[in-house]
Amino acid sequence: MFADQPDRPAVEAATIMLIRDAPTLEVFLLERHLDSDFVGGAWVFPGGKVDPMDRTIPTQLLAGEPPASLRAAVGDEMATALAVAAIREMFEEAGVLLAATPDGFVEAEWLRRSSFVYARNELTTRGSTWDWTAWLLDERLRLDLSAIAWWSWWVTPRGVHRRFDTKFFVATLPGDQEPLHDNVETTNSRWMRPGAALEAARSGSVSIILPTRKNLDQLGRYETTCQAMKAAGEPGFERPRIEPSVILGDDGQVYVHHATFDQAESV
Repeated sequence: MFADQPDRPAVEAATIMLIRDAPTLEVFLLERHLDSDFVGGAWVFPGGKVDPMDRTIPTQLLAGEPPASLRAAVGDEMATALAVAAIREMFEEAGVLLAATPDGFVEAEWLRRSSFVYARNELTTRGSTWDWTAWLLDERLRLDLSAIAWWSWWVTPRGVHRRFDTKFFVATLPGDQEPLHDNVETTNSRWMRPGAALEAARSGSVSIILPTRKNLDQLGRYETTCQAMKAAGEPGFERPRIEPSVILGDDGQVYVHHATFDQAESV
């Protein structure tokens, strides 16, 4: 069923697992709009493709550096673009902004200002791309690249109509900010313990695709945000490049297989 699909190149993309302690570790999940042309109705982390503006953002709008492990894997320029894309997508889809101001860091009160509401609305408008560079300059904001840690690396299987080369990041909810879905690309949101999210997927009450499930499983090994962030920063933290193969099972179901998995798993 996939053999007749053209072998499309994978587009660079970035995703953030936003976590908090409540009191044990919880992760923020969004439900994608049912009409989305990619995993419509599935519960996902904030994220999306790298846009041209993510590659050309002025250095004066950046604070800190992308994770050293990411820079070693993809180079400084791409690492910066991926980190910027991840932060932009989280602001767009979840309303959380990892950014420094001349007086500290962005807080919830800032996000309620008309200028910030306007910026998020412009970013979420379908059918157009809004370059937020001038807005960041006007607001004297610097994106905090040091606030995210690289977690995993997933590539959509060959033969799928939309393919992404996705770097998954993890970040702790900053200050008193509170995320909320955008009601454009996403229609619902919730905080969940990783184990509870996986149980909901097993019971069929929510739809969660394989890469999200695997990242939830890995994240669920940690009790607190501090433990998870510390682990992601350790030199020995493994992030293999996972590009599964799509196979059709004898039962007619679609499965993916990769050497990392013990067996083929349902999509």
